[in-house]
Amino acid sequence: MANEPNDDVFKNLAKAMEEMIRNLPGDEPPRFIGCTIISGSGDDGRIFHMDEYEDEFDYDLVEDSGFFYITLELSGEESSAPRVEFRDQAVQVTIDGHDYDVPLSAPIHQGQCRFGIKNGVLDIICPKLN
Repeated sequence: MANEPNDDVFKNLAKAMEEMIRNLPGDEPPRFIGCTIISGSGDDGRIFHMDEYEDEFDYDLVEDSGFFYITLELSGEESSAPRVEFRDQAVQVTIDGHDYDVPLSAPIHQGQCRFGIKNGVLDIICPKLN
């Protein structure tokens, strides 16, 4: 089989991705969420879904000495705005009737917690109890 002009490019891209994934920090192995490569013309292409995580709730949690910062990206397909409830040591986010909990490592001051949505990103800030 003859080599396509982009074969070397895709091989090099695959090697670079493997190296980046192998060197990601963290205790858990990384997951490959998605990638789009468009090459050639005249074909609609194919979409491969590696994982199906419809009910997964992905968020980033950052903690410093005084606050918890929670960030999550909304899909844009929600039928209504998310609801956020602050608990003693957790935050509950309700999206389209599904409840998702974000456990926290310390109690929070519920009356001073706040959240906002801008450009499809939900930001939550929770001050820790002293």
